[in-house]
Amino acid sequence: MPADDDETRPLTRRERLRRQTVDEIVQRALELVDVDGAHGLSLASVGKAVGMTPPALYHYFASREALLDALVTAGYTDLGTAVETAAREAADGPAPDRLAAIAHAWRGWALDHPRRYAMLFTGSRRETVDPLESVSAISQSMLALVTTLQAIAPDAAGPDVGGGSALGARAGVDQELARWGQSLGAPTAAPATLRLALSTWYRVHGLVSLEIVGAFDTMGLDGERLLAAEVDGLVREAARA
Repeated sequence: MPADDDETRPLTRRERLRRQTVDEIVQRALELVDVDGAHGLSLASVGKAVGMTPPALYHYFASREALLDALVTAGYTDLGTAVETAAREAADGPAPDRLAAIAHAWRGWALDHPRRYAMLFTGSRRETVDPLESVSAISQSMLALVTTLQAIAPDAAGPDVGGGSALGARAGVDQELARWGQSLGAPTAAPATLRLALSTWYRVHGLVSLEIVGAFDTMGLDGERLLAAEVDGLVREAARA
């Protein structure tokens, strides 16, 4: 089909040069984010970093917001790749070790790029739909998390405790999580596994976010040790799920 031909045909020299220029702009802009954060980014500062005038940048990005979208995509892709790589490298080991590798890879990337991390989760525009490649990168890392938890948790989800509105809310969440699991490529994941995957994500994210802003410093707490303890707790929860 024509669309497939467009995707597979070799790039022209002009297209290659444009892609190289876009990649350079994104890289320089990310380096500026590392220094001043996303809120301090301007087309003027990016243009100065790459040797372009702001009007010249408009040939590549229609606005500052369009450039920020590209930076969010690049950040999600880089974070997702780091997590997926860690999961793959630990694939032959015990599932609890693989879970630890995933969690520590997430933390490691965030600590290496704290302002990029803030851009992804507090600075991106909520009305913007992330491009497919960024969604795909994060989805792959989430799929690695779900499959790892599946290897730890028993097949049966176990009975729900409670009733009334609490049980109704749980059923609604499970339906939403089932759709999420389907989108990841894990249609057979048990509701308990998907709930634990979501819980793992927001617990690791919350811990890392607090560490980045120095919340543990005055408490004399070590972030890496806290994360290791959290992973141990998650493994025990998965085994009981």
